[in-house]
Amino acid sequence: MLKSTNDDPQALRLDKIIYAVEACAINLACLLMVLFVNLFFSPPWHRLLITILLILGPAYTLYMGITNFFRLKRIKQLESQFSKD
Repeated sequence: MLKSTNDDPQALRLDKIIYAVEACAINLACLLMVLFVNLFFSPPWHRLLITILLILGPAYTLYMGITNFFRLKRIKQLESQFSKD
């Protein structure tokens, strides 16, 4: 019997999908905010906000990619353990 979700390959696969969808949503939101930031903020603030948004999207995507890589390694490790049993 599995003790936690960390030992469940299916839960780890689901987490990977959730993170990928979140990364797409965050990138889309950042791009939309970059497009509309000029309408709502004055010139001193819009450059700062655009810079932050253009860093935030790729940074979260990088974070998601790294954590999904480690989840994939854990899934492969668990599958090899289950196949040996």
